[in-house]
Amino acid sequence: MTRLFLILTILYAGQQTIRVDVNLVNVFATVQDEAGQFVTSLNREDFRIYEDDVLQEAQVFEKQGDVQSSFAILVDNSGSMVDILPFMRRGIRDFTRTLARDDDLFLVSFGTSVRLLHQSPQGQLHLENSMEQLRAYGTSVLFDSLIYGMNRINDSEHPRKALIVFTDGNDNGSNLSYKSAVDEAQRTGVLLYFVAIGSRVLVDANTVESLSSLSGGRTLYVAKGDSVSAVLEQIRTELAKQYYIGYYAPRHPGFHRIRVEVPGKSLKVRAKTGYRG
Repeated sequence: MTRLFLILTILYAGQQTIRVDVNLVNVFATVQDEAGQFVTSLNREDFRIYEDDVLQEAQVFEKQGDVQSSFAILVDNSGSMVDILPFMRRGIRDFTRTLARDDDLFLVSFGTSVRLLHQSPQGQLHLENSMEQLRAYGTSVLFDSLIYGMNRINDSEHPRKALIVFTDGNDNGSNLSYKSAVDEAQRTGVLLYFVAIGSRVLVDANTVESLSSLSGGRTLYVAKGDSVSAVLEQIRTELAKQYYIGYYAPRHPGFHRIRVEVPGKSLKVRAKTGYRG
């Protein structure tokens, strides 16, 4: 969400300048048909976007990967990840090699503490060397790392901001809470994608699925030994096929619900559920 001021001049007992504080509310929508295939042929007039049940005018509209992106990849290196780290390293290496040159990238690890390992414009070799030094030990500060990552990429000027988080969803050491992570996701509008590797019975599905759903992202499960690269390619493909819709709204505090629809078509639309002003 971008904050800006509009300067309006009106005629009322002479000319008077009014300064109006408004937000550009950014919404990224993923649209799929009944077979789960991405739908990329829609236009601005196909969408209806509502804030607190009031129809909004879409004043920004782009599609099919035309939007610059900022990514933060969060890697759980707590003790429970000891036999999963090699799969994560390989998948992250392959994924980052496909990013556009002008995309921003941060790599963050979280175990006992949160550590920034890599950031643009440091090169691919630096990223891969940083990952090789990762060792699995200690507790998991998942919520601390989510809030750190969202704050970090929220400073980027790129409209689309996405966190890709390798975790089992368990947190046993954070100073901050699940509610703090929810509030930050609603404030920043960051898309949250969780990649859970290993047995699903060991994953805190309620945590990862609720966070990904409210942000407009999703949770993907990967069996141990399966290709992490293939799952990250699914995320990359989805991001490239999203619609970017923006509208201006007066700046007002509190939580504001967002609903995105494509009337008259049997399509599933996934987008963030709201934002915190």
